[in-house]
Amino acid sequence: MSTLARKCVPFTPFDRELNKSRIVLVTAAGVHHKSQEPFNIGDELGDLTFRVIEGNVDVEDLMVTHHHYDHTDADRDINVVFPIERLRELQNEGFIGEVASEHIGYMGYSMQLKKMYEEVAPQIAGYVDKQVRADAVILTGGCPEVCHRTIVAVQREIEMRGISTVLITVSPTASQQMRPPRAIYPKGFQIGNSLGRPFMADLQKQVLRDALLQLKAAPRPGEVIEMQYPEYEKSETAKN
Repeated sequence: MSTLARKCVPFTPFDRELNKSRIVLVTAAGVHHKSQEPFNIGDELGDLTFRVIEGNVDVEDLMVTHHHYDHTDADRDINVVFPIERLRELQNEGFIGEVASEHIGYMGYSMQLKKMYEEVAPQIAGYVDKQVRADAVILTGGCPEVCHRTIVAVQREIEMRGISTVLITVSPTASQQMRPPRAIYPKGFQIGNSLGRPFMADLQKQVLRDALLQLKAAPRPGEVIEMQYPEYEKSETAKN
């Protein structure tokens, strides 16, 4: 695959209809099936492997292995970082065409960034392209800094393969440093709450829907679009 300087932003126009499109989730939040080998949090350099997650997986069979962000909320409701149930609901409503048969989880924290950028990110992009045949990809991060940079590296590689993507970031400064092709920032959302708090299904689905709509929006490559969600602000106020 060809490479681009970071100042250049790979961008694939989305020329399909959402209601006829196959959507894939890719997360750096350390999500995997309980039957799969956990990510190696004992390796100080970080685990560079990734896990394939079936699209029809029972969310009760998913877990998070990651030690660089508080995933308490994801342990309660995996949809806050990996919105597979919300994606299924959008399929049932006819908003998207199809939930892909496979999705990707990896632990985005790594001190082996050169290998992450040059080997692992292209591997993930290749799998999404050749094995899953995605029409579009939604991505989420995990830890506040490194995960939100490595996920953009993966995103850029996917775009370079001709697949449109949208990142949902809750660490906008870190993500913007890597120049994401498309990204939204739900204003005020915290690390570990990429799509809102646990069991706020309507809010999670609205964030996911808004991210998907960015595929058809006027292109703003390299920018992070800030979006307001008063429901989340109210939940934060109530929590405190």
